[in-house]
Amino acid sequence: MAKEWTKNEKLNIINESKKIGILNTALKFDISTSTIKRWKSEVKVKGEGALEWGSGTQAKGNIKKFKSHDWIFKEPDDMSVKN
Repeated sequence: MAKEWTKNEKLNIINESKKIGILNTALKFDISTSTIKRWKSEVKVKGEGALEWGSGTQAKGNIKKFKSHDWIFKEPDDMSVKN
């Protein structure tokens, strides 16, 4: 399971990436460069509040994904043959 970074940890990682570069920061914190880039983009567009856990673009994408698979949570008796 992936580590759940706090808002302050994310901000520190972003600041570190400005000093030593994204690749070196990714290696230092064992995190992907794409994650750092996504965090930087979210802060630029939505502000620091976007770094709160569960408010990012990936979390919102997962909510949509789970809603489209709501049949997983139905009882077998409630499902029709189509489901």
